[in-house]
Amino acid sequence: MGQTLALSLLLLASPAELQVSHRKVVTADGAAIALHRFLPPGGGVASPPVLLLADVGFGRPLYDLKGAGLARWLASHGRAVYVAELRGQGASDAAHSLRTVVHLDLPAIARSISRERAGPIDLVVQGYIGSLALAATTKELEVRRVVALNTPALAEPPTELAHAFLSGGGRFSSLASSPEGFAMFEQLFAMGAQIDPVLVRGLAGTTRDLSRGVASELLTWMETGDLPLDDETSVVSRLREFDRPTLLLLGLADGFAAPETCAPLREISKAKVQIKIFSRMTDDDDFAHASLLLGRRSPYSVYPLIESFLGETP
Repeated sequence: MGQTLALSLLLLASPAELQVSHRKVVTADGAAIALHRFLPPGGGVASPPVLLLADVGFGRPLYDLKGAGLARWLASHGRAVYVAELRGQGASDAAHSLRTVVHLDLPAIARSISRERAGPIDLVVQGYIGSLALAATTKELEVRRVVALNTPALAEPPTELAHAFLSGGGRFSSLASSPEGFAMFEQLFAMGAQIDPVLVRGLAGTTRDLSRGVASELLTWMETGDLPLDDETSVVSRLREFDRPTLLLLGLADGFAAPETCAPLREISKAKVQIKIFSRMTDDDDFAHASLLLGRRSPYSVYPLIESFLGETP
């Protein structure tokens, strides 16, 4: 059944005409980060391009794994799609601080996309990297609309499991290398979700260890509720100024970025925020951090909502 579904998704999401390419983007301080592009026939020039950003430790496979995923799905529906792998993700250079996402990585990605596409972009973001991207829209990024997937606005102290993971240095490799570690990965990122176990193991194998600095910074952010930035602002102070139309998608089973930390975006920001909470009672899946994008129900319950919202005009 899983192989049949995977084949169906591959045929649906990967038309022969889809053009996939990648490039190296160099930041102002010389770091190399990766930008992957998915173009439909005609180049998707009728709509703003979409930039997809995964959370810490994850990368392109969260949006494009074994020929399926949101990147190819959106491209197959006529959108020009970019997937950025920031420092510490994929094959990009190492990350030593989360703050470089806002001040260096995202501006470099925006400049690279603007050489091909003028005007604002649409954003699909996840988790704590998503929070940084939303903060960057107040200064560094010109953005039209945002889809945020379990993206915290007011962080709260982590669960015991998340605390153990981050206080131990955020070593994803330890989660993928043993049955005990993989059980922790499942609880944090795919808890109780309808997702192919083989796919979860494959995804775990594509993750990348956090640096000690990033793990410590993220843990402190969770414990204090905010992250100071390098221009005397903070994530929360910037989120109070965030004003882009936003669709906030929340999976109840997320063990890494709990829904209750994300929902306050509607109250603290200036944005018009629509919230959709997924539950197995109404959507056949509670969804978790990773399964929101790669679950068996994602192409039917999640992807169409994203496409529909991004297709709206202000």
